[in-house]
Amino acid sequence: MSAPPDVRPACSDETQTVASVLTDAFVDEAGLNYWLRQGDAKTAVRRRFFNAAVGDVIHKERELWLAQADGAPAGAAIWLKPGDHAFAFTPLQQLLTTPLFISIAGFEGMKRAQELGAALNSHHPKQKHAHLVFLGVAPSAQGRGVGSAILKQTLAPLDARGVTAYLECTAERNAALYKRHGFEVTGEFDFPGLHFWTMTRAPRPV
Repeated sequence: MSAPPDVRPACSDETQTVASVLTDAFVDEAGLNYWLRQGDAKTAVRRRFFNAAVGDVIHKERELWLAQADGAPAGAAIWLKPGDHAFAFTPLQQLLTTPLFISIAGFEGMKRAQELGAALNSHHPKQKHAHLVFLGVAPSAQGRGVGSAILKQTLAPLDARGVTAYLECTAERNAALYKRHGFEVTGEFDFPGLHFWTMTRAPRPV
């Protein structure tokens, strides 16, 4: 990578690029693999999930970010604005999305997802906060500062507005990255074969 990554909001015609980056970045992510179908279907269902995630499945007003390096997609992120909640479905939305979740998780996986979602929801800060739902770096660009570049670019406007940031992660190395950018561990919990850190970042003075 010869130049620093260029991080910016994704354009309307780049949603599938964001989905592709996240699909590749999250191949070994424990939280998703806990409830998504595994085996031969693993890649296809992960792709189907992120194709839906960049639409309105997470939230209709989700914010998509894209990092490019040397002209190629290098990383991506999905943020929610303060007051917005991931997967907060109305009864109608829940009905409409059920076929998708059955196809990518199965009935047992849906049960795991619901239990995991309840645990995650209980760890959110009480005050309004922006939620970093997903941040992923393309395998070919990992270890080159792309994740840090995305965090710097996306946290700066939150600091300017005095907004708290929140995220969850399942890898100790990722928790260490977030700590370097001002996040603090505010909760931890376990599921079978899975450990979660929940992390909160107070806005920094501009």
